[in-house]
Parts: sequence; C-alpha cells; structure tokens
Amino acid sequence: MSDQNLPAWRDPRAYDYTARLSRREWAWEFLRRNQNFVEAWRTSQLEYGLAGYDAGTTMLVSRYETPRLSEWGLLYSSAPDQNAQLAIVFWLPELCSSVLRMTAFPMSARIDATPFLLRDISCASVLLDVPSGPQHLLFTEKGRGLQLLVEGEEVVRPVRLLTNAAPMPEFVSGQLRALQCFNELRLTGRLCPTSVQRDPLSPRLRHVLRVLDADLAGASRDDIGDALLGEGCASERWQGSGRALRDYVRRALRRGQDLMRRSYR
Repeated sequence: MSDQNLPAWRDPRAYDYTARLSRREWAWEFLRRNQNFVEAWRTSQLEYGLAGYDAGTTMLVSRYETPRLSEWGLLYSSAPDQNAQLAIVFWLPELCSSVLRMTAFPMSARIDATPFLLRDISCASVLLDVPSGPQHLLFTEKGRGLQLLVEGEEVVRPVRLLTNAAPMPEFVSGQLRALQCFNELRLTGRLCPTSVQRDPLSPRLRHVLRVLDADLAGASRDDIGDALLGEGCASERWQGSGRALRDYVRRALRRGQDLMRRSYR
C-alpha cells in the first residue's frame, strides 16, 4: 500500500491533520486506501487534460461526459497518495449534498445578484470542464474545500450567480452550509476555517482510520492493541473476560474496511 503514502500508524500525531476534516474529506481518506480504486485511478488518467491557467485557476478538461471514476462517485481526483489536505477531489454532485448548485448569468442580466469575479478570489481554484455538462469549480485552501456546480455562462468571466432557495429535502442542510461558505468566500476571498464544517465524528473516524492503516500495514491485533494503549498495557484487557480491547479493534477494523470499500459514499 506504499502508493497511498499513508501515515505512520504507530504515531498518533501522524493523524493530527484529520482533526478538522469535513465529511467529503473523510470520504477521500478512506477511498484512497482502496487498492481497486488506486488501479482504476491509474487507468483513468488518459481521460483528462490540462486546458491551461487563468490567474489562480487551473483548468482541466475531461474527454468523457461520464468519467470512468464516476463508478467510485468521482468526477476527477488527483493521485491517491495525496491526503485530504493536498488532494483535488471532485465528487459527483448527486452523491455529495455539499456541492453548491448555481446558475451563472451575464453581467448584463437584470437580476438582483451581486457580481462574482473569479479573479478576486485569493485561494486556489480548479475548473473541470465536462463535455455537454455544467462547469465544476473547486476552491481549496489549507485542506478545506468548496465544490460548485455552475450552469449557464462561463464562470471564468464576470457573472451574476444565483442558487435555488428551495433545494430537494435531502440536500437542504448541505446546500445551506455550502451557501454560507460561498458567501464568506465571496466577501473575503478565502476559505475561512469557520466556514467549512468539521465532521462531528472526526475523533471516532481518526481511531478507525488508524486501526485500518495498521491492518493494511500487516500489523497483528496484539501490535494494534499495544499501539493504542502503550507497549505492554494491552495484555490484561486483551486477554480479560470482557475482551473489550479485542472487540474494539475488531469493530473499528470492520468499520474501516466498510468505509474504504463502499460506505465512504
């Protein structure tokens, strides 16, 4: 699994970068550990090309309207060896409620919407062009991300942006949080730490990820127990009648494997 550039699982500090990950970023952390996905990613790279740069925006183009990575819930991703703080990941909008859906109108349109100029945004952005489809725009800064689906006018030009005030019920909470994040981005030019919601399950997911990494590295259950509690401290609880530690490791590993294979969605 060396291609994934995984943290040193014995060192809990190696997972400090996960403390403020959002749900979409946790999904990437588990998916990138899936060896079948890694192989699919390698074979998909000829589908994409670099179309150029415009100020702080990198422009990518996909050859296909439905990229091969859509099987994994993605439109595009950078290499699986990049953790959630570094990776560029475009999720399928129908799977990810935090993808903000917007419509771009020309500046001349007589609508009550504040002009939006992409060049005024300080943080990095990536624009993915899919044939016969909408534009996909991703803003990233220090591990934080905001993904937009934009229909209508080309967003690299000055436009007026509108969003649906009444999204489908299953998307309401994600869209409202994304809209708040976008408004802060528009006003400040940055993705502020307070504008991207940390997943409340992050402490639990951190332990699950560490146990999964230990298993992928070939560690025994005894090694994992010693690493979690300290060398030699695990023996009594590991062999005790309650077997609490053994059950904890087993449950965490089962959950990690499930998240890596399918439940990351």
